[in-house]
Amino acid sequence: MSKCCKCAKWFPHNWLCLKGLSVVFFVFFYITFAYWLVQMGYGIYHWSLISWETLIQITVSYFVITVFCLAMAKILKALHQIKQAVAPCCCKAQAEPAKTQTK
Repeated sequence: MSKCCKCAKWFPHNWLCLKGLSVVFFVFFYITFAYWLVQMGYGIYHWSLISWETLIQITVSYFVITVFCLAMAKILKALHQIKQAVAPCCCKAQAEPAKTQTK
């Protein structure tokens, strides 16, 4: 669980913060893309069992899901970068003790 998310730790979006969620959506993107390739390979291998309409429907549906996952990953990554630029995480400052000069 992220140390930066102080309030409402029981919500799933606070478990990974923006960077972790972008990684999750990248993983979903690659899983969906690989599954689409397997489905297309099966459809081409068993040419007589699957019609052109079914192959087109599979292609369009997996394309929409794949583009959605990739778009969400890119959006979350951009939001993470914006958040770090506007309000950097205070956890790093707490982890490093303040150095004081003594003479």
